[in-house]
This record gives sequence, C-alpha cells and structure tokens, in this order.
Amino acid sequence: MISEETADNRHFVAELLEGKSKGNRREVELSFFVWNINEIDAINQRFSVRFNLYAAWDEDSKNISVEDDSSSYEKSMFAWDPELRFTNCFERSDGYESWYRVLSKKDHLTTVKPSELHSSKHQVVRVVYSQRIQAWFHEGFEMHNFPFDLQHLHIGVTSSWDHESIALSFDNQKPTRVSSAALTSQTWEMAAPRLFSYDSDWDADSLPLLSQSTDSASGARYCRAYLALTISRRPNFIIWNVMVIMALVGFLSFGTFALDPSELGDRQACVLTLVLTTVAFKYVTTNMMPEISYVTMMDAVIYSCMFLQAFMMLSICIIANIDDPDRFYDYCAFAVLGASWAWVLIWFTIRSLHLNRERKHYLACCHDKFYRAQYNDQAAKGVYYSTATPPERF
Repeated sequence: MISEETADNRHFVAELLEGKSKGNRREVELSFFVWNINEIDAINQRFSVRFNLYAAWDEDSKNISVEDDSSSYEKSMFAWDPELRFTNCFERSDGYESWYRVLSKKDHLTTVKPSELHSSKHQVVRVVYSQRIQAWFHEGFEMHNFPFDLQHLHIGVTSSWDHESIALSFDNQKPTRVSSAALTSQTWEMAAPRLFSYDSDWDADSLPLLSQSTDSASGARYCRAYLALTISRRPNFIIWNVMVIMALVGFLSFGTFALDPSELGDRQACVLTLVLTTVAFKYVTTNMMPEISYVTMMDAVIYSCMFLQAFMMLSICIIANIDDPDRFYDYCAFAVLGASWAWVLIWFTIRSLHLNRERKHYLACCHDKFYRAQYNDQAAKGVYYSTATPPERF
C-alpha cells in the first residue's frame, strides 16, 4: 500500500474518482474571470491579481429559504455553503464583493428569481456563488532556464469540507476566461492558462490535488483545484544588457596576451580589472533574482567568465616563470582558454535556441488544450502530456 508521503496525483485522482462514483458527495464546479495581473514580484516570489471566482453546485430548492418580497439572494438563505478558501493567498484587499445567483436546470440555465424559486418546475436548481477578489499570492518561481523561463502563477482553491463531502473541478458550462488586457508588461508575455483539477488537466508532478492528513489538525484531507496563469519572460532585456556585455568582457580578458609575458604586473592588472567588472555584474544580476539554491543559465555564463579569468591569471603567472623565448606556452594558453570561452558561448546560443523552440511548442499546446476544453471536448483530455512537456531544466 502506498503511503500519503509517496503518493502523487495519480493516486489522489483515483481516490477522488472513486468518491465520485459512489455519488455521496457534492461536486462544486469552479470558473474564473481574470481582470488583470497587477504585479509580478519574481524576487519575493509573489504576484498580485484581480479576478472573479464562480462556484456552482446543484441544490434542492427546498433548501433555499426565500421571502415573498425578496429581490435578491443572500448567503443566509442557503442551507449549505462550499466554504471555499485559497491555498496560497496571503493578503486580500478590502474591496471584496460577493453575490449569489440561482439558475434553472430545465430552462437552459436561465436565472430564477426568488419569487419563482418554489414553483413545481424548479425542484433542483443550480446555485452560483460569485466573488470579486484582489489579492496577493505566493508562487515558487522556476528560474533554471532564466532568461528563457516560463512560469505558472497558481491560484489554489480548496474547501473547509473534506474530500469525502466535496470535490472541486472546473465548470464547462461557464468557461474560465482571461482578459486580453490582463497583463501589460515589458518583461512578461501572457499565454493561455491551465486548469488543474482531478477530472481534467493534471499529471503526477503537478501541484497536489488532495492534501495530506498531516496538514490538518483533525486528520481530514481536502480536495484542491488550481488556475495556473501561464506567462513567459521576454529575454531581450537580459540578452542585450547582461549576456552580450558579459561575452565582451570575456573576450576583452584575452587582451592580456597582447602584453609580453615578462610584463607580469601589467598582465595581472588587466585581468584583475576585468575580474572586478565580472563580480560587479554578478552582484547586479543577483539583485534581479530570488534567493534560489541552483545555477541558472545566466549564472553559468557569468561563472564561466570568472573561471576563465581565474585560469588566465594562473597561466600568466606560471608562464612568467618559464623560459619561453618563442612564447609557445603563452600561445597554447591563449588557444585553450579561447576555445573554452567560445565553447561556452556556443553552448549558450544553442541551448537558448532550443529552449525558445521548446517554449513556443509548450505554449501552443497550452493554447490548444485550454480552448478545446472550453468546448467540453472530452477527446482533448489526456492528450496534453503526450504532446507537450515543460521546457527541461538546466
């Protein structure tokens, strides 16, 4: 038997589908409308977004208490509430709004007024609970492929009811939408989002769709669903303002070989000056990144330049103490270090082109998957991960 600690979404989905087949829990269907992403703070790994959240479920009209003179629905009228909450939200604005609608199950989901609710044709209705929210969310940014990184900004939704009482999925009758003006940024570009839930888009490594019992004081487990807003970085700023200049600094370091090997002091001064330039660039780029424990593509090039200059300093010191009138060892050091630096730049160029191509393919598949799902194309389910995988890490 697989423990909760080693289980992944394959086991969680199987458990949730088993509960659905028993028919003894409520199915709450979610949808979003994203108005705009106000800020993306990669350094502090968070983002701010304004959106509408809609939660829909079927309800017996007898469980809704309305007065004859009621003009709208209030929370107190409903015997049951999904008690939704967010898994990664840490701050909400005060401008919070919420409202309820009741729709007919028979008349193509037309609105049912309170005065019409208890008529004979509205025995079972569809309740839609809507919220307009402005909030900040935590997000772990993946920076391995920086500056060709692609991010999913997750909005995680769960309920105070456990997974035996409620399951969360996405609503095909009211599709999730993202405003065309949701993101106005010189740094990021918007793409089609992904909708993670137990009966739609998921894989074993995506965020967990079922919490662990150790996450709750009562030992209960809770169903989760996620809206993943897809954004990709525009790399040109980093390419022209960091990578090109870093390549030039590396090439300029070879200017030390233009000096005679006997002029060791001048040679060392030339290399040390460019070492300080490289360290300054590293300091600047560190302030552009979150605190991460791995090396990005940009870091690989900067560290390669540092190692180049370190080996260059070591080689000129050794050559200065060797009797080499023909400068044979000096030319060998120049050739080896030059070939190594050229290899680093060729590697970066090839990998950049590869990641850019893979990223375009992934975003195209996201677009296809999302818009096919909006039309309830059941054939699209399960196809996504056979045709697209996220760009590989460094």
